[in-house]
Amino acid sequence: MEFEDLFRQFWWLIFPIFGMFIAIWGMIANERRAREAMGVIKSYVDQGKEPPQELVDLAAGGDDYRHSNRHTRGQSGAWSFVTFAALAVGFGAGYYMVKNETYAFAFLIVALVMAVMAIGAFIILLFAPKSTDQ
Repeated sequence: MEFEDLFRQFWWLIFPIFGMFIAIWGMIANERRAREAMGVIKSYVDQGKEPPQELVDLAAGGDDYRHSNRHTRGQSGAWSFVTFAALAVGFGAGYYMVKNETYAFAFLIVALVMAVMAIGAFIILLFAPKSTDQ
């Protein structure tokens, strides 16, 4: 098997490999951010001062700094529900348009999976503990 044949058969692996690379890069960046926050906290403690709570939260959770963003967890769950529901409707419409073709089952499977994901996101949105931060 030549490289060209190998690439032709497995070109799609570029995307998950790139995704894994980005995830690892993000984890390294979060670790570096937490380590730098610990260094700043150490300098506060060496001076006998109390470090800011945001800095302690950053060092403790790695990426807890995102909770101060403009989006809350509930809004994120709502967007997950909307996104999955829209995908389910879109693929359901795609199935309806090509239901007599041999490949229509693929649209149906994706529509069902997206519908299950939307239902799951909705259940999480309903039963998740409410944040009192804001």
